[in-house]
Amino acid sequence: MTQPLKRPLVELPESLEAQIASLAEKTGRSRSLIVNDAIGTYVNNQLRWFNEMDSAIADAKAGHSFDGPEVLDWLESWDSGAKKARPKPSKL
Repeated sequence: MTQPLKRPLVELPESLEAQIASLAEKTGRSRSLIVNDAIGTYVNNQLRWFNEMDSAIADAKAGHSFDGPEVLDWLESWDSGAKKARPKPSKL
């Protein structure tokens, strides 16, 4: 089921409008679809980021934390042949 469409006015710099038009021509997609996809992707990414920050703040307020050097060692192990286990959270 498709959602009803609204036609809000969005002001774009000429350079961005030209890029959208070029992308539309190269992909055979409409400018409207390209703009809708771009806005949807941006909004979803921003909402995910804010939700993750809310979760991180809640963890910090609850006293859950990770040791910084342990996390860095774990991340650095990703490129090695011996990937380390994810660090366990500790309670402050």
